[in-house]
Amino acid sequence: MPGPIDYSLMKVDPDPDTREWWAATKEKKLLVRQCSQCGHKFFPPYPACPGCTAMDLGWFETSGKGVIYSYNVAVHPILAPFIGTVPYVTAVIELPDCSNPDGSLTRIVGILMDDEDAVAIGLPVEVVFEESTEAEYVMPRWRISGTAENTWKFQG
Repeated sequence: MPGPIDYSLMKVDPDPDTREWWAATKEKKLLVRQCSQCGHKFFPPYPACPGCTAMDLGWFETSGKGVIYSYNVAVHPILAPFIGTVPYVTAVIELPDCSNPDGSLTRIVGILMDDEDAVAIGLPVEVVFEESTEAEYVMPRWRISGTAENTWKFQG
């Protein structure tokens, strides 16, 4: 399992587009932006809809369950909080309950709590809210939650 992330070394300064998102993580809720005009769901939260450019936006609470769409293994810590964490897996996760009017699914990036050898494209994952006593926020992470047929993994 990847080592812990040292959240005390991170500075999170929520802006108007992310303030509600960070507040929701404290309540163990995972939100994505949703356009009130066209219904498009997206992440990260922008001030305007990438689908229709409307600025009338709200939030959609996801189930926190998804499927690994793609992944990458980080072997060098880019930021100080990740020094004790490498190697760790960053995944692009499709959220099945976040379908858009055009049929596409919303994708979100997350750091997995599983080792590289357990990860494969197509596996189901669920969000886990990691709390830190040193930080004032809660960080969503992901863990594998089951098995699936027809998965794919890098064989190096």
